[in-house]
Amino acid sequence: MTIDGVRVVVTPWLFRIGPWRPFDGFATHRVIFLRSADVGDDLIVHELCHVWQMQHRPFRMPLSYLRTGYAANGYERQARAAVGWPGVRASAERGTDVADARTPGS
Repeated sequence: MTIDGVRVVVTPWLFRIGPWRPFDGFATHRVIFLRSADVGDDLIVHELCHVWQMQHRPFRMPLSYLRTGYAANGYERQARAAVGWPGVRASAERGTDVADARTPGS
């Protein structure tokens, strides 16, 4: 994983916008956005996992959310498994099983 140039930015305003409201973090190819600076290491690792995923599948990974949504997304399952999370708020509310941590798209 290359973390050169990856920035972590605290942007509470972003998480007041509809799609990001339920989340505490969001990653792009080069930036991790956080709701607040008061987050645990697990969230940083989870988002770094997404950065790694986008480094290896720069188009497939982000577009996968259009195909499968959030809760059933294999990339989300993999990032949750990286930190031992059984799920996060959005998937837990839907009762989604997030135990499968296979590498998505392989």
